[in-house]
Amino acid sequence: IALSLFGGNSKELHQSTAGKRDSGKKQTHHRIRGDINVLLMGDPGTAKSQFLKYVEKTGNRTVYTTGQGASAVGLTAAVRKDPSTGEWTLEGGALVLADKGVCLIDEFDKMNDKDRTSIHEAMEQQSISISKAGIVTSLQARCAIIAAANPIRGRYDQALTFAQNVDLTEPILSRFDILCTVRDLVDPVQDEQLASFVVDSHIRSHPDPDDELMDLLNAESAKKKNQDEYLSQETLRKYIIYAKKYCSPKLHNIDRDRIAKVYSELRKISRRGGGLPMGVRHLESILRIAEANARMHLRSYVREDDVNRAISVIVGSFIQAQKLSTAKILRTRFSKFITNAKDSDELLLHVLQQLMKEEQSHQKDRLGVRAADRVEVPLSQLETKARELDIISLHSFFESKQFRA
Repeated sequence: IALSLFGGNSKELHQSTAGKRDSGKKQTHHRIRGDINVLLMGDPGTAKSQFLKYVEKTGNRTVYTTGQGASAVGLTAAVRKDPSTGEWTLEGGALVLADKGVCLIDEFDKMNDKDRTSIHEAMEQQSISISKAGIVTSLQARCAIIAAANPIRGRYDQALTFAQNVDLTEPILSRFDILCTVRDLVDPVQDEQLASFVVDSHIRSHPDPDDELMDLLNAESAKKKNQDEYLSQETLRKYIIYAKKYCSPKLHNIDRDRIAKVYSELRKISRRGGGLPMGVRHLESILRIAEANARMHLRSYVREDDVNRAISVIVGSFIQAQKLSTAKILRTRFSKFITNAKDSDELLLHVLQQLMKEEQSHQKDRLGVRAADRVEVPLSQLETKARELDIISLHSFFESKQFRA
């Protein structure tokens, strides 16, 4: 969702074509979208609608709608007759109103097939062609789409593929860059944290709260904020607006062979795996996600770790769309592509501990002195080891809980 809020760069492909009747050349262009479409699908009660509502309040230009109450006309455009002048007028729908923003569609699976088909053009070409009542025109719909859907059988069945769990056609699924399965798993630690959060929210929202209890809750929340610093929603909103306006990362010196190899492997497996087919759209998705990750860090160029993050997201999305038995095999096969930041922090912590042990052994064996409790390791050594593991930036590791502990 964060990647979709920041988005990639839209591109114009210009091409010179010779005219048929004249000798001059005409400039034609093809637009490649930079917005990232995301589909959330999973068990009931996993806060999918809350995700969309949060994006509605955080995004700069957002339009929220539901599949049950949205029609093809309401999403694209409607032609109506003006009662005063008698002329036909054109009114934009949700996708047109969300131009250069985000369109949020809840209960996406409840839409009719005809209504869902009407947004095919808007999701890829980001335009809506109208030919009604003598009005022939094209409207801009340059927006990202974040949709939420429920499985056919109520809960997500891991024994089935993603396409078998949801009543959506292959053309519409291929237009989503990221497919997220949100599952309601039993985790005692997370369940306890969630229950505590819900109880605190109800206490804070009471119309006549207890002052002593509120002071206690505020003290606890202040203690947690000191441990983990978070951006406020208003600050995040301004940050996204600033990044999209002033930051346009360029694809510079990226590992093309790595992207081509991952795409080729995924294509080969998708043809015989029975899961979600991989196409050229997913190859473009890798580049869009890499640009979005670089924009999130306000970088002018896309770095290697941005590409690694994009590959990790796409491979993870592809694995989630498979059956449980197939997903386990693929997770082992593509394990080097789906390591996240937490895994990198733990890996770097292990490397740092090894360097500290080597330095202690060096002091004890070579120098003949007792190993000190405090050992200094040169930063260059850690950076060298990190580069060997394809980890470029150490900033997130130095800010992580593992390092501070």
